[in-house]
Amino acid sequence: MSRGIVAVIGFALFVLSVGAGAAQLPGTPDKVRGQALAEGLCTNCHLVSAGQEHANADVPSFREIANREGQTAGAITGRIILPKHPMPQIPLDKSELADLAAYILSLRQSP
Repeated sequence: MSRGIVAVIGFALFVLSVGAGAAQLPGTPDKVRGQALAEGLCTNCHLVSAGQEHANADVPSFREIANREGQTAGAITGRIILPKHPMPQIPLDKSELADLAAYILSLRQSP
């Protein structure tokens, strides 16, 4: 192959990789993935989305959690890592924790 063709192919691959990364940067929390995790793991107790009909009345909804004064992703993540009874310990990796916290915070209502 000539250098020109190799350069064009290399440039095309670079553009494609940058374009794919623009939608979701590595390490950026993904609230859509967080919602999927919440719907799969948390709906037995928490009200996690508007369409959900049943939840444990003694457990705060995700919207209530999001709207607590001073609420942060770190506080949410900490509560998941070190849960208080009756919440079970849920084994999630750092990326999943960040995604779940991003989803919960996306439910925050504007003042």
